[in-house]
Parts: sequence; C-alpha cells; structure tokens
Amino acid sequence: MKAKSFLSLSLSLSLSLLGGASSPTKRAPQATKISVTTRLDKTAFWVGDSLNYTVQVIHDRDLEFAVDNLKRENLSLAPFVVRGITVQQGEWAENKRLLEITLILTSYESGKTELTIPPFYLYYFLREAGMGKKESQAEAVQIRGTKVALRSTLIGGQLRHRDFKPLSPIDWSRGMIALFLGLAGMTFLVFRGTRWAWILLHRERPTRPRLSRRARDRLVQESLASIRRTMRESPEDLDRLSAEVSQFLRQYASQWLGIEAVGLTPEEIESALRQAGANSAVAGQIRAILEQCDGVRYGKDGLGLRMEQQKDLLDALERVVTSPRI
Repeated sequence: MKAKSFLSLSLSLSLSLLGGASSPTKRAPQATKISVTTRLDKTAFWVGDSLNYTVQVIHDRDLEFAVDNLKRENLSLAPFVVRGITVQQGEWAENKRLLEITLILTSYESGKTELTIPPFYLYYFLREAGMGKKESQAEAVQIRGTKVALRSTLIGGQLRHRDFKPLSPIDWSRGMIALFLGLAGMTFLVFRGTRWAWILLHRERPTRPRLSRRARDRLVQESLASIRRTMRESPEDLDRLSAEVSQFLRQYASQWLGIEAVGLTPEEIESALRQAGANSAVAGQIRAILEQCDGVRYGKDGLGLRMEQQKDLLDALERVVTSPRI
C-alpha cells in the first residue's frame, strides 16, 4: 500500500514540473483602486451662462493618467461647449495621489428643463516593476454623466421664444396727464428764455461819462507839462518818453472819446474812433502817433535817429489833443 502511494506522488510531481516548464503562469496584478467624484458649482444655470464642472480622481501611486490629450478640441460634450480646461495633480494621502480636472462649460440649448453632461473616459497606465509606461497597456475609467437644471427667460412655461408681445390696455388719463405736464414745462422754458433774451437785448449798456471841456483842457495841459519835463530831464531816454506819450493818448481816447483804447492796437483804436463818430483825420493822426511810439519802443532804428523825432512827436501830440474837430 505504501509503495503504491509513493509511486502516485512521484508521478504527480513529475507531471507538475513538466507542465511548469512548458507554459509559465502570469502573476495576477494587484487590484488597484480609483475613486471618482464629480461636482458642479451651480445646481442650475441659464442659457449661455458658464458652468464649472469638476472631476476629482483619487488613485494609487502606481497609476499615471494621460492628461496631454485633455484639450478643448479633443472633448465633445454636446449639447455643452467646452470653454476651458484646468488640470491639477498632487499628493492626497499615503500611497494616494489626486487628479482634479475642471471644465468650464456653457450651452445654448433651449426648450428643455434639464441637460446632461455626457460621460467621457480618462486613460491611465499601470506602472509595474521593470515595465515603462510605453510598454504597459492603457486602461480607461469612465466619468459618468451628470445632470444639471436649465433655466429659461421664457414666461409661463412657454418652451419657445416669443415673437410677439401681448398688447396691454391703454390708460388715456395717464397719457393726458403726461402730455399736460410736458406742455406746461415747455411753455415755462419758452417764457423764461424769451424774457431773458428780451432783457439782454434791451439792457442799457453803461456809458463812460465824458469829461467836461474845462476838465479836458486841464488834463491835457498837465499831461503835456509832464511829458515836456521828462524830455528836459532825460532827453536820451526815448523809451520812457514814448511810453508816456502812448499811455497819455490811450487814456485820453478812453476818457474823452468814450472807447476802450487801453488794450487795443493803433489800427483798432482808429477803427473804434471812426465808429464812435470821431473825425477821420484826427483818428488817423492818433494812429500815426501811437505807431511812432511803438516804433521808438520796439523798433531797430539807432538812438540818434530817434532823438531827432522828439519835437515832431510832441508837436503832433499837441495838435491832436487841442484840435477842435474831435
């Protein structure tokens, strides 16, 4: 009996060794765990609105996901349009890593109350000892579809766009009140504007009081005496003499002839005098004297030439201010 049992055990061992040598068994890979969760930043969105769809994958360290193909043009999630993709990877816990994918989606679908984000696949490789990523076979995990509510601007549960607006009854009393208030406001503005325009047109402009004949003669004699004194004290200072003559003549035209001559040019003073009714010849003489004074003060002539003109300048000034034809 013992001999028979020993013979049977030997035969079994021999057959086992022969079978192992001809076809070696593959070692079953260890079971890997992948945890997938999804979340939305909104429970409902409007047509054309943006929606953030986040996929969170927690996986073992010996898995490597292929994220290079996660691009907008590679994802077809109709009826949604992919506006942007953000991929983040990092540590999660011991022997675990985190992959987080955020999709920015939008949709222009209408006529529905709910839309479904279609499922899609994420591909990964299993790293084993002695095998690279290219040598291992790619696996896939499916991201299940997610439903999201769709809101619409259509009223009353209407599932199509409105191409008309129902007419509301017209309240004529309100229209008459608005018309009356508008006419009243326009009448007030027209009345006030007309009144202001009439005031501006008929407002009397202040006139400069003219000096009396005696006051004018006294002013003329005092001014001429001051100018002659300046010429005697400093005959070489022609700039000072011409400045006093010009200032006196401008003040004389302003106070006696009633024009604002202080800031005008000689040509403008002549024109203003003629418009005020002054004698044309006298107005021309005043212009000539003022131009001569400006030439003395700002001209390029020599000093000797200008000194010869002093007496002619004073004579012309006396003839103008004592002329009875003004």
